[in-house]
Amino acid sequence: MNLRHTFFLFLFLIIVAGAQQKPYDVSGRITEVGSGEPLIGANVLIYSDSSRTETPLRGAAANKFGYYSFLNLPPGSYYFFISSLGFETVMKSVTLSGGNTSQKYNFELRKQDVQLGEVLVEDKKRLDFTTTASTIDVSPEMVRTLPSLGGETDIFRALQLLPGVKAASEISTGIYVRGGSADQNLTLVDGVTVYNPSHLGGFASTFNGDAVQDIKLMKGAFPAEYGGRLSSVLAVTMREGNKEKFIGTAGLNLISARVTIEGPLSDSSTYIFSARRMFLDKVLAAFSEADNIPRYNFYDFNGKVNYYLSDIDRIFISGFYSADRLLNPPSNTDIDFGIDWSNATTNLTWTRFNSASVFTNTSLMLTNYEFSTLIKDKYPTAVSLDFYTGSDITDLRLLRDMQILLGENQMIKTGVELIYHDFTTTTSDYFINELLYKDGYGKSIKSFEASIYAQDEIKVGEFFSANAGLRMSYLQNGKFLQFEPRASVTWFFLDRFTLRSSFAIAHQNLNLLTRNDIFLPTDVWYPSTAGVSPSRSVQGSLGFEAISFNKSYLFSIEAYYKKMTNLHEYRDNATFAYYSDFEEQITTGYGEAYGVEFFINKRLGSFTGWVGYTLAYTRRFYDRLNRGNPFYPRFDRRHDISVVASYNILDDISFGATWTYGTGQAYSLPVGQYSIPSLTRINPVSPNILFEYSDRDGYRLPPFHKLDISVRYIYQMEENDLEFSLNIYNVYNRYNAFSKYIGYKLSQDGKTKIPVLKQFTLFPFLPTLGVNFTF
Repeated sequence: MNLRHTFFLFLFLIIVAGAQQKPYDVSGRITEVGSGEPLIGANVLIYSDSSRTETPLRGAAANKFGYYSFLNLPPGSYYFFISSLGFETVMKSVTLSGGNTSQKYNFELRKQDVQLGEVLVEDKKRLDFTTTASTIDVSPEMVRTLPSLGGETDIFRALQLLPGVKAASEISTGIYVRGGSADQNLTLVDGVTVYNPSHLGGFASTFNGDAVQDIKLMKGAFPAEYGGRLSSVLAVTMREGNKEKFIGTAGLNLISARVTIEGPLSDSSTYIFSARRMFLDKVLAAFSEADNIPRYNFYDFNGKVNYYLSDIDRIFISGFYSADRLLNPPSNTDIDFGIDWSNATTNLTWTRFNSASVFTNTSLMLTNYEFSTLIKDKYPTAVSLDFYTGSDITDLRLLRDMQILLGENQMIKTGVELIYHDFTTTTSDYFINELLYKDGYGKSIKSFEASIYAQDEIKVGEFFSANAGLRMSYLQNGKFLQFEPRASVTWFFLDRFTLRSSFAIAHQNLNLLTRNDIFLPTDVWYPSTAGVSPSRSVQGSLGFEAISFNKSYLFSIEAYYKKMTNLHEYRDNATFAYYSDFEEQITTGYGEAYGVEFFINKRLGSFTGWVGYTLAYTRRFYDRLNRGNPFYPRFDRRHDISVVASYNILDDISFGATWTYGTGQAYSLPVGQYSIPSLTRINPVSPNILFEYSDRDGYRLPPFHKLDISVRYIYQMEENDLEFSLNIYNVYNRYNAFSKYIGYKLSQDGKTKIPVLKQFTLFPFLPTLGVNFTF
């Protein structure tokens, strides 16, 4: 071949290569018809024909902002099927041709009332198997079907019905996940940290259910993008507001009221605002028979404004505020107490869909949390319960995240985070008004924290996926540098079975300290310093999941083990004078938690529900507590059972019921008493009485169990619905003990105080009527 022939052959190859079309990138956003709300986790499946008889060519799920992407699709004709649980499936024929190799297709799905078909469940399963182990997506629609006081949606009550997730008592201010304490759970609302995310007594969570878009709980070994806690992550995404018209939702029952309004501000902006108020204290005051029930009220406010700068840029600002107050029952003759707490957050976020393969998110967030407890003994003695504690936390946080789609089966996530912490902690064994407003009575600590992470989500073949990452963080106080590897693998086989396994190391730079000898909340948040090292956990899990042939039933079993070090508690002989060195009152130990979780779920049909059972062990080891012997902490629950049922009797009438059982809470109890005669009083009424206590948390309260039921009726009008609900809390009036403690009674002559064991219970049989309506 001569030189001329070689030249023409080379020129021909260049022309042919130029004539071949490049692959296409397809991206877009999936939203709900009318409201424009993003459908988080919606599935997009690509087929070569409309019959869907063959395996999908590609599949993707929308992220938490509703965006999806496909890279390197060859030219040709395809059929896109878009589906989401509770919505009609949409099909669109797409032809990829021409010079524009980056194309956008947005989809809108309409809600459906009919039962979901097998195809939708099967399609979702193909994508769901990439989910991280121990992760649960909770549908807000499912939460609304559960019994609640006055028909008030409560996210935390729904979570507590899942295996491995519990509340230690009715007065609990948080959830306890797999043997971790309440402070070991990271709660995020639109990405903002919330320190105390619940109202008291299971009445309602801090988040108004009418404004919630998505709920995701990671019970352990969470990905590297999350940090700062040892046990779990709860991520709540709030709705954006209706983009087409003004609408409202309101609810009223015997103990609370709420309202939500939303709509467009302009063609490119939306808003949503919601508010609630509980007035249980006013209701109880009208009944003399309720004098033994604590007085309680709360109110909260949520708001969010979205603005679309362009097709690829969006900003939103959100915030919420909540305040709670719990006061002493009028009939309590032993002690006076008052407990107050409040949350306040603000979030400014900018999201940018740079291209089909790159998505960025930048957030500036402010969080404030305040908590105080005041306890005064009406009969002061040498062992008086007088105690005051106050915590004030302010965090300023800057976060920058990036998602990079490398191809059909791989995504990289990376990010950097900066946090400025401002902690103020006050404790005192007596109360003076100056503790509330004067500087110098508490301890103030300020610190910077920086974190960086990277994780790789990869899919190998059609049935295997993995998530591996590394998180590094640095805490200024104490100069702690921490490395946290994370890994999770999933294997989907035989179309119905899934194996999951995970491993993670995590650190926590703040601690929640609670007095063990007082039965009311005495929360004190204290950050890590040079003298109080960050807590550390090493945990792993192994699980198996199976789906029935007709896709209606799901069965899962999962075992876990968690080792925790640098756990902090008050010493047995701690002093709480405001001038004492707080860190000297703290002792350090370690703990372990392990257990097995069983779950059976019926997902389709007019009758749905689940049964969950958890067998769990949680132990703590401290050289300077309990004489060096291991003990089971308050939130250790050996057996826990949850039964949930929902039945649609007719299209407009539904019935719901939940029954829970749990091993009684561990607590310490005096096993003996002695007295020391007073040498300073001329005519002492009685000698001071002192107690000898059992081993730490050596006794247990009686088992906790109760049944709640609800009936709902929906009256459908032309444009709006009117919903009536009857909810009965604690149907068989079980007097579940919150605590047992030593109180006093006077002798017949009124001169001698006699110690007696008393039981503190909270909420008895309580029926409520509620009405919800839209406008």
